[in-house]
Amino acid sequence: MFHNFAKKQTLKMFKPGKHTFLWRPLLMIIPLMIIFTCPFSSKAQHEHKLFTSNIILETKIHYGFLYAQHLELQLFNSHFPAFELSIEKLTYGRQRWERAYNYPILGMTFFYSPLGGNPILGSSFALMPFINFPLYKDKAFTFGFRFALGLGYLTKKFDRISNYKDIAIGSHINAAINLMLEARYRLSEYFTLTAGVSLQHFSNGSLKTPNYGLNAPLFNIGLAFRPVRDNKDIGDRYIAPTEPFSTTIRNSIEFNIGGALGYKNMKSELGQNFLVYHLFENTFFQVSRKSKFGIGLDLSYDESHKKLLEMSGITATSPFDIMRPGVNAAYELMLGKLGFIMNLGIYLSGKEKSNGPLYEKLCFQYKFSKDFFAHVLLKVHFGRADYIGWGLGYSFDVFYGKKTIK
Repeated sequence: MFHNFAKKQTLKMFKPGKHTFLWRPLLMIIPLMIIFTCPFSSKAQHEHKLFTSNIILETKIHYGFLYAQHLELQLFNSHFPAFELSIEKLTYGRQRWERAYNYPILGMTFFYSPLGGNPILGSSFALMPFINFPLYKDKAFTFGFRFALGLGYLTKKFDRISNYKDIAIGSHINAAINLMLEARYRLSEYFTLTAGVSLQHFSNGSLKTPNYGLNAPLFNIGLAFRPVRDNKDIGDRYIAPTEPFSTTIRNSIEFNIGGALGYKNMKSELGQNFLVYHLFENTFFQVSRKSKFGIGLDLSYDESHKKLLEMSGITATSPFDIMRPGVNAAYELMLGKLGFIMNLGIYLSGKEKSNGPLYEKLCFQYKFSKDFFAHVLLKVHFGRADYIGWGLGYSFDVFYGKKTIK
């Protein structure tokens, strides 16, 4: 009987209607929330003095609009809602970096938006792991920054015949990025009220063109539910469980040398695919237990530039005409073995100049051994993704003294 009822409701959910894009996601989210938030006995879980559950369930409702970062995207202007369901985990300082960042919240979120019901763009779905960094916190109120990165799926994409107006996205599968400033107010031991502003971004990193990307500024309100109350027998996690961190380390300069291979599907524009070869070096000085600052060098060889030069009437006589060396300012945010690196640079030469003289790089770097790391990087020009690269690198230090960091 329940199976037949569920089947009828599912068929109704996909029945076309004037306002279906508003209530369809609710029919998906509400049953999940009921399942996850049903009361259950937790007495046995508290038999151990130091046990406490750190799982939180949260739902958000967003409302916002598509931002046309290029004039060509203005035909997609619209306002629309979005919906989010998250499972989160409080941190208690088991790792040193958790204490360094004031006990962030880790989680996974499911995001859905109808994107205004536009038949050209379709709808968007995303599954994004995230980390929520507290910037200010007391016992009832927290203000923080949330960074989420995962995979997105768009139901519509560019097609030469059936959907030629969709110049925003050339693929169904995309990277999904969400940047959010969020306020959280604890109403009780079980419920927390949340509100924030965010930017939701979809892009495939030019793995397949066209790739202007989609950007949606959003405002949200939400409610978080913690099924198990706080265990009062453990230390207060709103203050450091130990003395303020400080240690004496050897002064050092860190050198990171690496390479990456990128891929660009430009069949819709240039009729073929291209590879990008990228070499880099970053020199870092550690200024705190969280941050490193430095300078970097880049050298890229993009095979598509030769084709673009030919279309402009310029002949590339040697590989050096295609190479683009650059110098940049670098910053690394450290999270244990994982580093998030940002570079802002300027090209020193290169005949192909359609992207302008400035570039940005975003890189996730993971040390799988003492000296070697794997990384994925995104090359960007004025907010427009150029390519994604994957590669390996080598890191070493040169020591020259001692210092104390906090």
